[in-house]
Amino acid sequence: MDRLLDARLAVEAAGLVAVDLYDGSMLYDFAARTLRLVDLDEYRPGPFVLTEDRLPGSRRYLAPEQWTRGAVVDTRSTVFAPGRAARLLLDAGDEERAWPGGPAGLAVIARVTDPDPAGRHPTVAALATDWRAAGGR
Repeated sequence: MDRLLDARLAVEAAGLVAVDLYDGSMLYDFAARTLRLVDLDEYRPGPFVLTEDRLPGSRRYLAPEQWTRGAVVDTRSTVFAPGRAARLLLDAGDEERAWPGGPAGLAVIARVTDPDPAGRHPTVAALATDWRAAGGR
């Protein structure tokens, strides 16, 4: 999760919005316990208004506004995907059957994946601070 957050922090620092993420972008080396990020190739200056029907990427990781024509896509959209990745990859999906992060980590994930952008962390930096304070891994 730290690797994904660090990548999103770099995107945010550059004034860009991360557009796509999918399962194949995250390759995990179980022996080395290391995540490698690949094929992270679409970023746009943000915020912007979505003029298409949806953005590229896996629907599992797209914020609701990223598949709503006319919606504003900004840093609150960028924070959504790491939250979904944590939820889907660290847990057994959305069912909370194997969540390893304790209640504080789960609260961070609930906030960052709020369907309403106003309910999310305003920046990736704020998400990273909350995630690490909650003992996120």
